[in-house]
Amino acid sequence: MAKKRKARAAGAVLSFEWRRWAADNLLRGASPEKVRAALEAEGVPPKEARSRVDAILASPVFAAAAAHAREARRLGQVVKMQARARDTAEQPIARVEAIDAGTFYERFYATGSPLLVEGYARDWPAAAWTLETFRTRWGDAEVRITEGREADPYYDMRSAEHTRTSTMRALVDRIEATDASNDFYMVANNKNLDDPALAGVRDDLRLDDGILDPTRFRGCTALWLGPAGTVTPLHHDTSNILFVQLRGRKRFRLFAPWETSLFEGATAMYAAVDPERDQVNAREHVVELGPGDALFLPVGWWHHVRALEASISLAFVGFHRDNEFDWYRPGSV
Repeated sequence: MAKKRKARAAGAVLSFEWRRWAADNLLRGASPEKVRAALEAEGVPPKEARSRVDAILASPVFAAAAAHAREARRLGQVVKMQARARDTAEQPIARVEAIDAGTFYERFYATGSPLLVEGYARDWPAAAWTLETFRTRWGDAEVRITEGREADPYYDMRSAEHTRTSTMRALVDRIEATDASNDFYMVANNKNLDDPALAGVRDDLRLDDGILDPTRFRGCTALWLGPAGTVTPLHHDTSNILFVQLRGRKRFRLFAPWETSLFEGATAMYAAVDPERDQVNAREHVVELGPGDALFLPVGWWHHVRALEASISLAFVGFHRDNEFDWYRPGSV
């Protein structure tokens, strides 16, 4: 049964909070007898306890709520069963050195299972990129970045408010002059690869292995560029993502979608907790990406990201299968 609230004096009218407590426990599946007994143990007269419980059970509002509560309990059991089964895995986050498209889609994409592919982009021309590459090839390009992040605890949710314009050259100069900072960062929401000025980025990628759809680049690919110390707070996305690290190292802290405690206090897709600072009541999986590595992030998986070094990264959502899950926002329910 749900936790009891402070008892009210015997003989007084049953408070709203106690009636709510009784309704909550009945919806959770507690028997009327147990709820009445609990009320009586707190000093509620037996006649009033019975009357109040009977009134709740007879309410059409309770009848409607009970149907939804039963469905929620059923789904809760399904989630718990899946979580228990997944927790038996010796290697919850699979690691491979190579994978074919068929295996990727059937074993990981279709099942919503994360995957780390070591050296996935090792043979791409982009694997040779450095910050100097961006200064030389795209230095004059006007790009959008986010800055002033450190003064705003909700900087990622409010990325539009922190968006400023810079030349690529000026951004690279700032990165090279900075040991570590989370105050400025080129992020996915800056949508820089939609700009024709950076069309040449596509030329250095190899998207012909059957995993990514080479016809879906513009609008489906994001460039991340920043110094060591940049942090993307704990959140989940509404699409599957293949995150490719090309320069530097990043640490990902992952939590499964069925870790429902993360929905408590969440704002849209953002969790209320910081896994680097707070005690998180959920199983954490930590993976580190180095140059050339790729991480498949299934839709719904929570992730917190910290750049350990100055980094160049790409994020892809252009797959060969359905990747539209914008409706998935349980934190907003």
